[in-house]
Amino acid sequence: MHIFLTGANGFLGTVLLRDLLAKGHTVTALVRAKGGMDAQSRLRETLLDYDPLFPYDKVIGGTLSIVEGNATQSKFGLDERSYLDHARRSDIILHNLACTALETDWNIYEEVNIGSARKAIEFAAHTRHKALAYVSSAYVAGARTGMVLESELDPLGSFRSSYERSKAMAENEVRVAAYYGIVRTMIFRPSIIVGDSQNGWMCEEHHFFDFIRRLSWVHRLIHNRAGSDGPASDQQFRLLGNPKTTKNFIPVDHVAKLISMLVDTDAAWGKSFHLTHPEPVSLKALMKYVQEFLCWPELSWCSREDVQDLSSLERRFARSTRIYERYFWQEPSFDQAQLRSVLGIRLPRPDALSKDFVSRMVGFVQKKSIQKEILRKEIARSLPKNFPILT
Repeated sequence: MHIFLTGANGFLGTVLLRDLLAKGHTVTALVRAKGGMDAQSRLRETLLDYDPLFPYDKVIGGTLSIVEGNATQSKFGLDERSYLDHARRSDIILHNLACTALETDWNIYEEVNIGSARKAIEFAAHTRHKALAYVSSAYVAGARTGMVLESELDPLGSFRSSYERSKAMAENEVRVAAYYGIVRTMIFRPSIIVGDSQNGWMCEEHHFFDFIRRLSWVHRLIHNRAGSDGPASDQQFRLLGNPKTTKNFIPVDHVAKLISMLVDTDAAWGKSFHLTHPEPVSLKALMKYVQEFLCWPELSWCSREDVQDLSSLERRFARSTRIYERYFWQEPSFDQAQLRSVLGIRLPRPDALSKDFVSRMVGFVQKKSIQKEILRKEIARSLPKNFPILT
């Protein structure tokens, strides 16, 4: 199958691209030039960062083609002839591009999440099979609790973030296009995608990466202040959240595997799928794993009633991570009836979010943070004295 893929150099897109190529598909990846790097250099760098053994030089120009463009622009920023040529050579478009920031300027969501979904629909209408596979989010469920069905969507519901609202509106655009017969669709709804189950790999813009990076910084600060022989009370640090609630974390490689299976399954067309973990982890268990990895037993959850007792550092951390704290109190359950029905006994079971898995992810974050700090210091040493450095 010839697949036109957007968001190929993103977190999920990188792993998904590798899996699609491994399954023998031909992929055309739409990638932007950015930061002085052309599209091909950006994609190569990301693929090799994830998998240093990826045979990039063997696939490029063969089963992998890279198109420099922008999925938010009219005709993806291509001229009319190139646009139609790519569409007519593609069997389907797999639209994975998204702005995953939980809060930002709404115009960005309108352009990237909603606008690009409309443009993906337009492109899909010109493909061989008039087919669009769309990556949505399980959190289009918004602030709902209880069981959420794969077939349900309320774009006018209550949401915990602008990101959720924008993804619900974008998915609605896809559903409307399918309803009117413009394209046929399948919709993927992953939950909170976390690092690779084997090596913990994730992009530095990832929410889990950011949260753990901030927490590790606080841990070092507290440890340095208290000293190794300081009393346990000096190491205490509390986070706002309900330890009894669960979080539906799903490894990025599992999500990519499911998508690559579903696009090959005829019965998947016309349906939506929750790509979620059947056994979500409790915040209590997650805290225990992080405590053990960081050797920080004094780390704990606390209720909203205890806010007035937080230290100045705890309050500062709470303010800086307030956007994540919204997700630490309740969580819906995600039905997977359609996923089980379509894949049947082929449905793989994701790895549990175990102590070892969390350790790999936290270790990856710390490793990347250290590498970044070393690079920053090396750059600083190479500059002339009194050279102004922006931090």
